[in-house]
Amino acid sequence: MHENVAAATMYGIDRMDTEKPLNVLFYNMGGKDTEVTVARFSAIADEKNKTFEYIEILGEAWDENLGGADFDKVIVGMLADAFNALPERKGKPDIR
Repeated sequence: MHENVAAATMYGIDRMDTEKPLNVLFYNMGGKDTEVTVARFSAIADEKNKTFEYIEILGEAWDENLGGADFDKVIVGMLADAFNALPERKGKPDIR
């Protein structure tokens, strides 16, 4: 079971509604990968008023090459560029 599916299961346990389904997107950016899961939470009452609860995973996607470390590098690069562009840094070496 993926982390997002486990999170979806725990999230939806007390959110079942017989009126209308609830669709939720779960997003997990780890250090090395990114995962996205869409789940639908719904409950159906039968003729005896017994409720049946359902968690349906509508879709999952992940990228093993895109993670938090990649975003950290981009953000550090953007901050370094902004710092190096300051007027008082003119003529000084790049901080990287």
